[in-house]
Amino acid sequence: MIDPDDALLLNAYVDGELDAAGVIEIERRLGAEPELAAAHDRLLGLREAMRIHTPRQAAPDALKARILADVLEERPSEPVTMRIWRRHAPSAGLLTSLAASLVVAAGLVGYFAAPRATPEGEMMDSLIAGHMRGQISGRPVDVASSDKHTVKPWLAAKLPVAAVVVDLANEGFPLVGARLDIVDGGGAPTLVFKRREHLISLTELPAQHGATKSSNATRRGYPVVSWTDREHSYVAISDLSPAELQTFARLFREAADREWSAAPGAQE
Repeated sequence: MIDPDDALLLNAYVDGELDAAGVIEIERRLGAEPELAAAHDRLLGLREAMRIHTPRQAAPDALKARILADVLEERPSEPVTMRIWRRHAPSAGLLTSLAASLVVAAGLVGYFAAPRATPEGEMMDSLIAGHMRGQISGRPVDVASSDKHTVKPWLAAKLPVAAVVVDLANEGFPLVGARLDIVDGGGAPTLVFKRREHLISLTELPAQHGATKSSNATRRGYPVVSWTDREHSYVAISDLSPAELQTFARLFREAADREWSAAPGAQE
């Protein structure tokens, strides 16, 4: 649980209210403090859920009339005429704010009353939030390099198990770099590839986090491809078309198989 000051700081960061120095400082802390990064991912996930699930509709005329009557201290049974509307035109802004607040509140009630997400769903939401954070901040990677011999040692220095890193530049998916995402309170290696102007976040996880077979889905508006190979699971997220993301997944699996086959002791 983060302290209230950090919670306010995260909200200001997500809303774009920090100055340049503040942005640099909070992004440094997000990379160094897993608990703060997890809170940031939850905040992004909540905002995205509100954007998707909160209905956007105009308040009914009857509701507007009741709110205006309360604001003007009129009795609820008395009709609200156009003369009153015109006489009290400065209250229109307040009316709009109150109506919007009621709509948002109704959406939040529906959101929090919904069934709790499964652990797998929460993990996927966290990974999508990490992908979104990289796009929003303009810093999708912690180490920027197209050379797998630079990226792989960087990840190895921060993780207990070596991550699989492949080069897909010749197939049209150049490596951009890597970052660490937070999953279940621990670091997970995420490779970032590029396809034209689109980014692909590919996170490697222990096999127990993933499905036993390949799956393709759309979550929070993003195509997601996941699969399990040997002792690891993978989740690829992008705003590419599902077909292109599936092509990327196939190419990565083929390249990873070649890496495994060439590794010392692979034939034993």
